[in-house]
Amino acid sequence: CTGVQCLIKQWYQRRVRGTSEAALAKCLVNGTSTDCTTKCLGPKYDGSLATGVTTQEQACAAAADTVCDAATCAECTTDDCNVIPTVVDYKCDDYEVKTDATAITVKTPQVTGKKLPDTDGACKTPSDTAVVGDIALFSGQAVCMKFADDNAKCVTVSSAGR
Repeated sequence: CTGVQCLIKQWYQRRVRGTSEAALAKCLVNGTSTDCTTKCLGPKYDGSLATGVTTQEQACAAAADTVCDAATCAECTTDDCNVIPTVVDYKCDDYEVKTDATAITVKTPQVTGKKLPDTDGACKTPSDTAVVGDIALFSGQAVCMKFADDNAKCVTVSSAGR
């Protein structure tokens, strides 16, 4: 719930149930379901290479108006709604230019990324217009570093079948 909805729900729980600290929801805190009178906070999927999720802790907010940064934090008010997103590994090619080479080539091992189950991860790959001097701008699963997604030197391909 948000704003007025949250206040009405809290008022109802306090007045009708006759308690000043009625739980609004049960939030997961370090994986344990815990009564909460405000709102639940939890991590979001962010596709990062290390874990695939943000560093936001599972928590019960200190106050109903606790700020939850939309980019890194998920907030909710239903029982055990702040679960850590499930992620799975996928592979993308990484690239190199060998000594005295004139072309960008695929190197091993592949880069391991994180994606949501039943989805394809996005791999970035040099296009035909990328040149050897561009190699420092490419890094497997990561974005084509300094290239915008619509840049002709950077192509996004599906990780399906990798």
